[in-house]
Amino acid sequence: MGTGPDGVIDCAIIGGGMGGVYSGWRLATAPDSKIPASGIHLFEMSDRIGGRLDTIRLPGMPHVPVELGGMRIMKSQSIIWALIHQLGFAPIPFPMGGSHNLAYLRAHRFQVGQYSDPSLVPYWLTEQERGKSPSQLVVQAIETIIPGATAMTNEQLRAACAVATLNGFPLRQHGFWQVLLNLLSVEAYNLALDGGGFNTVLTNWNAAEAIPWYMEDWSTDPDATQYYSLPEGYEALPWRLRDDFVAAGGEVHLRQELIAFTRRRDGLYALTFHDHGIAHDHVVLARRLILAMPQRSLNRIAEHPLNRAGPTEFFTKPGVSELLSTVTGHALYKFALAYPQPWWHMLGLTSGDSVTDLPLRQVYYFETEGEQPGGDPNNTNSLLVAAYTDGVSVDYWEGVRSSGPPFETQPNPFVAADTPRLGDPYRISALMVAEAHRQLGEVHGLPDAPPPYAAAFRDWGDDPYGGGWHSWNIGVDTKAVMPRIVKPVAQDEVYVCGESYSTYQGWVEGALQTAEMMLTGHFGLAALDIGLASAA
Repeated sequence: MGTGPDGVIDCAIIGGGMGGVYSGWRLATAPDSKIPASGIHLFEMSDRIGGRLDTIRLPGMPHVPVELGGMRIMKSQSIIWALIHQLGFAPIPFPMGGSHNLAYLRAHRFQVGQYSDPSLVPYWLTEQERGKSPSQLVVQAIETIIPGATAMTNEQLRAACAVATLNGFPLRQHGFWQVLLNLLSVEAYNLALDGGGFNTVLTNWNAAEAIPWYMEDWSTDPDATQYYSLPEGYEALPWRLRDDFVAAGGEVHLRQELIAFTRRRDGLYALTFHDHGIAHDHVVLARRLILAMPQRSLNRIAEHPLNRAGPTEFFTKPGVSELLSTVTGHALYKFALAYPQPWWHMLGLTSGDSVTDLPLRQVYYFETEGEQPGGDPNNTNSLLVAAYTDGVSVDYWEGVRSSGPPFETQPNPFVAADTPRLGDPYRISALMVAEAHRQLGEVHGLPDAPPPYAAAFRDWGDDPYGGGWHSWNIGVDTKAVMPRIVKPVAQDEVYVCGESYSTYQGWVEGALQTAEMMLTGHFGLAALDIGLASAA
């Protein structure tokens, strides 16, 4: 391990997700960085870089990236948009489907373009609510409390939410669910919840944060919102940052779990790592510490279940635990199923998502191998993501997650017999796959659709992630909290960044946002030039 002449690391970054690898890349490559690249070390608990960006390939589909984590970018997200263009990536449109995609709610099947026909929508709505889609109902409620919200920029809407009140109380003291139930009928709320695809988005999190978050992503028609993806797979982004970081002189250490740290009298931090490769603990000294970790990972250190290095005093300092507890993590499941042919095409479904109130919740239609550059044109193996689910639906799948034997790849003419199995994080039970396929048949009205031949799964509620996304708790003043969370203790050189404590929770942009706050506010870096991609 390369260190300075005194054997001390200048900056230890903990976490190889986007917040960590981006921070390392910026510190190692920015011309105004005051830390030598050789003194920056990144430590990651797992055997991979990328965090909740996780791109895999299923057997028989080498040219179809499968996104089991984050999968899309909004053009309005200025930091990520500038970054991918600065690095030379060429994003492609991520179609979100259209009016022909399906809604299957309360055992009624109709196209999402038919929300305008109240006779097809099985909810008892008021006259003012009839004929509106789930997102239109939510936007109607938001416009009631923030008039003109749809015409505001994100910054203007945040400012309006900061001073808005409901029933005499500041908006941030309300939950989003509570606000919606003040402004919509119960049936309209249930339609918005069922037809929105996610369970946790409309639950009781900080309404002053939920409203601008929702409006940026959900307030326009899916075809009008500018979503993009990386054709190489989203994981290519953190990999590129890692490669550039290492080329500049930084070092990456995998399978290294930080279990405790303490500040010595000389001001250095003694970091106790568990090396999962050799099952051995060791101590590293560092001058600065960046904890690029989600809330659950931070709490794991604070709770210190491994009784061999002593407690981490940092987490007991005034205000630290209160800062860390300002958000809540939400479990999220993603299944990817590979089919021998895209049977959904016979229904005119080629991209985007269909939504159901069944535990599948969301179904995304993706590519066919033979239609991809370099793919065998005879290969009709196709990808479908089902389910993409959170909240109470996770509890449904948790019951069968490990029930019975694991699912094994089925014979397929484009899959060699000696193809290696997917690793443990991606394994899924045969029962789980069978149940997902059964629900797919019900959603699409095709009970005899051919079964999948391959499958993969990720649960982002598992340790050390603690959730696929996070939400601000009711009552939190995020404008006051965010500058503090990046440096929780003024006298300590310990910093925190990541999606958890951002205004773009659930997005890569959130990890980059907090990293930029940290790097420009405490490491002296100039802000990333977000005008780089303005003409793209």
